[in-house]
Amino acid sequence: MSSNIKYWYLHEHQLFSKLSFEEIDALCILKKFKKSKKNELLDLPFGEKERIYFLKKGTIKLIRINDQGEEVLMDILQKNDLFGNLNLDANANGDEFFKVVSDEAILCTFYREKLEEVMVKKPDFALDYIKFVGFNFKKLQNSYKNILFKDAKTRLLLLLSMIIEKEKVNTASYDLPNYLTQKDIAQLICTTRQTIISLFKELENEGMLAYAQKEISIPDVQKIREFVKNVK
Repeated sequence: MSSNIKYWYLHEHQLFSKLSFEEIDALCILKKFKKSKKNELLDLPFGEKERIYFLKKGTIKLIRINDQGEEVLMDILQKNDLFGNLNLDANANGDEFFKVVSDEAILCTFYREKLEEVMVKKPDFALDYIKFVGFNFKKLQNSYKNILFKDAKTRLLLLLSMIIEKEKVNTASYDLPNYLTQKDIAQLICTTRQTIISLFKELENEGMLAYAQKEISIPDVQKIREFVKNVK
């Protein structure tokens, strides 16, 4: 993949839009974007040098193996997400790994020290980065708040709303590719799989969605947005 394409991939992200071709080219360790296929486990090195990853396309699960040897879903990463050593305190954990759940995933990586060099030269970019990380930390705090203080139905609709917004849905209805199992969803919102089954049936009866193995059909996206807007 040429540097021109790489530049376009990063430059369209709001965080990198103020950087020049040369600055973005200097950031990237991978001169070619890494392409991965569905269900592939990603070998993403978290070594001595701290790295940041940029997901250009696709959806990835962050999975942890618990003490019983079971997979526990920790997070869902989507297009334009940055992950890795953002703050940075990340020591590699051998019990965590990434799994591609979309048809394809494309990502690149760069060293945090390179990013810091750019920040020194471009204070406006440094400010944008701090705001970006701060905004994502605030979203993380809100997600914990929602888990602690909202009922399971509200947490489920908040999760669907978050995915809809990250997919930048601008249509009245939407068919969400179902890359999450009922167990995945239960883990993400801290409830049981049986509760998720009951909630999907309830929401289907209310006309808010139709659950199928390959997709979750949402006939009225605005209805979910309005629900979330009124969540206190």
